[in-house]
Amino acid sequence: MIAALHTSYEQPAFAVGEGGRLLGWACAPRWPADLTELVAGVLGDAGLATDARFDGVVAATGPGRFGAVRGGIAFAKGLALARGAALVGVPTAAAVAEAAGDGDATIVLPAGRGRWYVTGRNEDGEIGLVDADELTMAVPADAPVAGPLDGDIGDALEESGRQVRRVDGEAVLGALVRLAERRLTEGCGPATLGAQPVYAAPATRARPWVRGMPHG
Repeated sequence: MIAALHTSYEQPAFAVGEGGRLLGWACAPRWPADLTELVAGVLGDAGLATDARFDGVVAATGPGRFGAVRGGIAFAKGLALARGAALVGVPTAAAVAEAAGDGDATIVLPAGRGRWYVTGRNEDGEIGLVDADELTMAVPADAPVAGPLDGDIGDALEESGRQVRRVDGEAVLGALVRLAERRLTEGCGPATLGAQPVYAAPATRARPWVRGMPHG
């Protein structure tokens, strides 16, 4: 059984899954969130004990909002240690591409402050940071665009002729479970043992909001 934690979107989400399917999941309204309460609620809804054992704990490693991604990874590390489970990390772009079923899609992720990250599924690929009104110009016209593209953002991309694949938090959690199982059972895929945040810019000791720009 795999526990999956995803804090790269606006709403932090947690799930437990097995055999590539989710047994239960839930999301919190926003970050910061009480992740302990979120985990307990999902376990209860899935009919599992609060001290249930996991084969692995997988975390989405970003990019995303600086504090949310780092906080989620830290919580996942603690959960894995407490349950004696393997810790697995998956770049958020890889999880979104898996959920969208298209490895060639351009991935768009929220950065906060009205900005968006634009990247591919590969962890070593370039990560752009653009304002919302620049997004349609920042994504290629000849490839699908995938991410949490609800509301005006998704509509604007569709109106510009882009193929939009809306990937919600539940879909990302399912992808995280599948990718973690692939790593733990087959030793392959974009998931890695251990979890380190994916940064769009080098991490510094300075508080990210001092510079008026999100890091993550």
